[in-house]
Amino acid sequence: MPQKAYKLLFDDEAVDEEFYGDILGITVSEQAGASTLQLRLATRLDDDGSWRYLEDDRLTPFTKASLRLGFTGGQGLAGALGGVTGGNDGLEPVFDGYITTVDVSLGSAPGGTSINVAALDTSVLLSLEEKVVAFADLSDSDIVQQIVAAYAVPVIAEGTSTVHQQDTTTVVQRGTDLQFVRALARRNGFEFYFETDKASEQVTAFFRPPQLDDTPQPDLAIQFGEDSNLRSFSARLSGQRPLNVKAAQVDVQANSANTGQAGDTQLTRLGASDLNTLVGGPLGSLVTPRAALAQMLVLGPPTSDPAELQTLAQAVRDEAGWFISASGEINSDAYGAVLRPHRLVLVKGAGTPYSGKYYVTSVFHELTSDGGYVQRFEARRNARDVDGSQQFGGAGLVLPLP
Repeated sequence: MPQKAYKLLFDDEAVDEEFYGDILGITVSEQAGASTLQLRLATRLDDDGSWRYLEDDRLTPFTKASLRLGFTGGQGLAGALGGVTGGNDGLEPVFDGYITTVDVSLGSAPGGTSINVAALDTSVLLSLEEKVVAFADLSDSDIVQQIVAAYAVPVIAEGTSTVHQQDTTTVVQRGTDLQFVRALARRNGFEFYFETDKASEQVTAFFRPPQLDDTPQPDLAIQFGEDSNLRSFSARLSGQRPLNVKAAQVDVQANSANTGQAGDTQLTRLGASDLNTLVGGPLGSLVTPRAALAQMLVLGPPTSDPAELQTLAQAVRDEAGWFISASGEINSDAYGAVLRPHRLVLVKGAGTPYSGKYYVTSVFHELTSDGGYVQRFEARRNARDVDGSQQFGGAGLVLPLP
């Protein structure tokens, strides 16, 4: 049976067995914005009068911190949940970042002293300096590549079509690199995040739309017989979303109006019934006129390129299409895998409307000193109902196993 394991490193060096024994808990939050790590470490007064780890050079600001966790065949474990020695042993690189905060709490009672260490992922390096920079004759993806390259981090950036010509539009950054790059991602309907490649151990930046055609992760199941691995699952459908998005601005050369409009998502649908089907149909019989049903108006930048406003309108409409949000807690022993964000996962046992593919947006990992490993997640979906394309790993489709 696979065993839970984790590996903690500072400056790419794994900690020793004694350090593992003093760990009270570790939490990692993998989110769309930035991933964080929280380490709670026991400290005590040594015979020489010093507090253990208070002067440890590993726990200083901007020391690199890394965490690998997952399930192994039992080799190299320091316990049921403990340090793995030598290589990754198949573990998932769930965090690479830098220490930003150290909190020390000392008490007079035994066991009442601890050190709490907080770290942020590589995005923290892009948030240290506010600046004003002008970019001309570049597309948004070119700008992102130029910014991230300055931090010696490779970037996988999907190309954006609009090139901001100097004689018509100058893109100006006012703020940190992180704020600016995230704004560029939003207006293109993209995500921007950092992730470590499992094979090469290389931290990479990603600037691209959600990947909705990849192979899903191992199935999540609620009340599904022997395949069950969820302790809880909840979903929320919101019908108050725009069905039509219109962006308008002035053509700076022709001194006329430029517009862009989107009435449907261009992303792959993760179910049979999208927002237009479930909301547009009923609203069409309740509200008149229907030409601009549930329309949102977006103010775009002055431009002579109508495609730029069309891209903006489409990005807003794609975001509005995520009208189902979900969350849950995983029984990690039953699941036997590490759930990751920015990927698909199949949920089964939630009935025909809410079973199917979900796009995972965040995962919360919690490791405790007693060997526990809890995973909580958030996900979203841009369509309801199974559509027949789902390849569920267990017997049956939606109903529980007998």
